Amino acid sequence: MTTTLIGSLVLPERIMQGTLTIVDGKIDRIEEGFAASTQHCIDFRGKYLLPGLIEVHGHLREPGLEHKEDIPHGTRAALAGGYTTVFDMPNTLPPTTTVARVVEQIKRYTGRSYTDFAINMGTAVADIDELKKIDKALITGVKIFTAGHATTPTTIPDLGDIARIFEILGQRGILALLHAENQQLVNYFTQKYRHRNDPAVWGDARNSSVVLTSALEMIALAKYFGVKLYLLHLSTADEFAAVAFGRSIGVDVYGEIATYHLAFNSEDYTRYGNLINVAPALRMPAEQKKLWQLLRAGKIDAVICEHTPHTLEEKQRGSVWEVASGMPGLQEALPVFISHWVKQFGADTLEEGLIRAGQVMSRNIADIFGLAQKGSLAVGKDADIVVLDATQVWRVSKAELFTKNRWSAYEGMELLARPIATFLRGNVVYHKGNILNHAQGKLIKR
Repeated sequence: MTTTLIGSLVLPERIMQGTLTIVDGKIDRIEEGFAASTQHCIDFRGKYLLPGLIEVHGHLREPGLEHKEDIPHGTRAALAGGYTTVFDMPNTLPPTTTVARVVEQIKRYTGRSYTDFAINMGTAVADIDELKKIDKALITGVKIFTAGHATTPTTIPDLGDIARIFEILGQRGILALLHAENQQLVNYFTQKYRHRNDPAVWGDARNSSVVLTSALEMIALAKYFGVKLYLLHLSTADEFAAVAFGRSIGVDVYGEIATYHLAFNSEDYTRYGNLINVAPALRMPAEQKKLWQLLRAGKIDAVICEHTPHTLEEKQRGSVWEVASGMPGLQEALPVFISHWVKQFGADTLEEGLIRAGQVMSRNIADIFGLAQKGSLAVGKDADIVVLDATQVWRVSKAELFTKNRWSAYEGMELLARPIATFLRGNVVYHKGNILNHAQGKLIKR
């Protein structure tokens, strides 16, 4: 089947008023100008067409934590947010730390995921030898937690254990995804500040030394063992300087940032309290400003939302030390990114922000993880497309959310550039608030 779309095409380096032709789920042609109307032409003039987004952090909570989220709810929220590929995160119950559990997780997604999907394998000290057995074509890489929080039974704080893991990954050519915080420093600062219970103390206990120390440790190990390294949800300019340093000494290292670090800072605890408790912690406004400047300069590789759903009860516990860290956000992430870009740099930079969004929320991630069929509006790629109406203001309402618990830290915010349609491999799967098709997501292999 052939379908033609016309509109403002957000290409990797520019925006073009053009025509995009889809044949059998693939992008077949891209032409400047608007083609004459055909039987299967969809007119999106005045709208922006971006490549479908890729989420690295799909905490969809199956198995074992389905009271927080599940695969059908989470992937429907993803489609509504313009995400067409979601990577599953392994901190489930039990965690995805064995070959058998990876195979089970692929079966669990098949026929139930509304987006295409990939699997981030996890590891635990008792399961390190499983990394020698896994078919590496089945996974994106191996997720390692160097420090723990409420939902993480797989914390590996000992550098010797991490070295064992890196040795295997280096020998097998498997990428390492790192939640990089130093557990010893977390323990020290938690004890130091334990007498406090205000939401902002979380940032003091998990301060910049906690993350920078761990990032540098991981870069040193990656250098020694020849491991490709992807540092998750970095929150300070110094960590991105560490990424640049790693590259300067020959490490194949990348760094991402979460949309919540771009949208919220430490001053927002006054209004939102523990609802915006995340790990790594939110930073001061001046630090957040530095991160935005790095993003605009092209020095941040990827932007993700880290969809980490919890129940409101888990977010509203009386003690900051017992609150579940993380928040949902797949449906809101792209409008949050564009809205705060415009807030930072002005309305006249909207198209610059859209180009950057296509790069850091899709193309770069596809390139880093070797997903050759994904990531950009280009001939031969999967026709994964999100259509944005940049004139439409979305006042976030829980009634419109697809995530299972239907709450959002962004509720009540007025956001720009709401997705109005999402195409998965050429099929319209979301349109103006409605999911239009059954679960047809496929496992994406490198």
